[in-house]
Amino acid sequence: MSLLAHTIVRPFPGKRSAVETRARHVAEIYANHGASVKTTNFIAGPDAGCIGILRGYPDFTTAVKTLNAVNADPAFIAFEKEREADPHAEIISARNISRRIFGEGKWPTHPVTMMRQYDISRGNIPQALELLAEVSELMSQSDVNVLGLVPVTGDNMSSMMVSYQFHSMEHNAEILDTVGVSEAMQSIIAKASEFGTLRSAGMMVPL
Repeated sequence: MSLLAHTIVRPFPGKRSAVETRARHVAEIYANHGASVKTTNFIAGPDAGCIGILRGYPDFTTAVKTLNAVNADPAFIAFEKEREADPHAEIISARNISRRIFGEGKWPTHPVTMMRQYDISRGNIPQALELLAEVSELMSQSDVNVLGLVPVTGDNMSSMMVSYQFHSMEHNAEILDTVGVSEAMQSIIAKASEFGTLRSAGMMVPL
């Protein structure tokens, strides 16, 4: 099991550059205390235009230790005071947590991500994992990394996120034009619709 904590903010008009600077600063603080960190730009989907700070942890114990250390760090305390005194963005999601139930992230080599969120009963997760294994086998032939995540906190607990990680935007486009419309992939999508409903889709790239 591994965890992904995510904070998503939408910059106010004219404040994007300052928000990017702040995001990189906060990411560095988390990284200094042991988190695996990625800062992102959301370029498509419901969060398009937003900036994200993603933190990866091997387990909850490590996540809590890191969070406690971050909250006690003078640099983070100073950042929080600065943010509250002069906010530059609307907070869309703060410290929400997801649990990986399939695959492992490959941020360094596969920095571009397409996310597809499904409404699904927790009772249907075993069938979903079987399909994810099929998807992963199909996508691995084109060096696409596949992840499955379910929320631990958030506003829709009956959901699952499937993430496809690519080397680049060009790699993503190539897969959409080939594997994405293949008979094999469309067959898997048809099976998935029997026990889950696609709710939203989006894309993010490194900040």
